[in-house]
Amino acid sequence: MSTLKKDHIVGAGASAAIGAVAGGALGALVGGPPGLAVGAVAGGALGAVAGNKMAESVDKRDDLGHFQQIFHTMPYYIAERDWHDYAPAYRYGIDTFERHPGQTFAAAESQLQGGWEAAARFGSRLGWFEAKPAVEHAWQSLQETLDPTTPHQPVEER
Repeated sequence: MSTLKKDHIVGAGASAAIGAVAGGALGALVGGPPGLAVGAVAGGALGAVAGNKMAESVDKRDDLGHFQQIFHTMPYYIAERDWHDYAPAYRYGIDTFERHPGQTFAAAESQLQGGWEAAARFGSRLGWFEAKPAVEHAWQSLQETLDPTTPHQPVEER
């Protein structure tokens, strides 16, 4: 299990425990001992949901599962390539987006190309011009998540 997933689970569990304690205390004040039990259960459930949402908002990288499900349907997909070629490109896009805050993909592209060609390929058979649309797709997805008001051009129209 990845560190990010462990952190996510721990965060949700800690929030559930805090929620249960807070809910139990409030329930005890309002309804006595029966309220304690009801409050603890309700607080635990609400705390778990809140912790899950907080952990998701902290982990902008999320899982590559979404990209894995759709990569072969994208207009930039090359039939002779597989997920092991595209996964490093998506991961590179996610990682570099976080290292270039506030910068557009176009502004960072020459640095990204150099990084991809030098070391970031991680076994992918994609050269930069084949990987670029997937890297940019990851950037666009993160940008939309972080700032849904930013206008963008859909990947399919590029």
